[in-house]
Amino acid sequence: MSQTSTLKGKYSAAGEGNIYARANTATCKVTAGDTDGTFEIFDEQCKPGFESRLHMHLKSFQVCYVVDGSGEFQLGDEVFHAKKGACVNIPPGLAHKVGSKEGMRMLMVYSPPGLEGMMAAMKALSPEHLADGALTKRILAEHDTIVLGEGAGSRGTGSVLG
Repeated sequence: MSQTSTLKGKYSAAGEGNIYARANTATCKVTAGDTDGTFEIFDEQCKPGFESRLHMHLKSFQVCYVVDGSGEFQLGDEVFHAKKGACVNIPPGLAHKVGSKEGMRMLMVYSPPGLEGMMAAMKALSPEHLADGALTKRILAEHDTIVLGEGAGSRGTGSVLG
């Protein structure tokens, strides 16, 4: 016997969704609430020169599909140059970072979800609180993102971690 779902389908037009704009613009197109806490999907517009901090997620898988442009993905000790159409799977516990010299747009899936909660918590901080590295690392950790360090010359300016 199949179980009837109480979840509803959702249509999200271009430009619609929960928008989190910082160094990049990340739009949550499918929320954790839309999927009963199974996953969430983001459309992230990475500006030229974007570079995240080295980090990992303890519970969540992160999948990035490059829609436009290109970027560099560091997964552990390996670095991949991902162009339009490339897909990157990042399992829990794998140290990673992403950057793009010329800019990139990517679709990101997180399962289980947590990224939107982190972005909402960071968006609520004042500029003074955002400058407090200990505070932001604690908030990130509360949302399954463990900052491991900065790359050489990195400013850590990603929308997720910057």
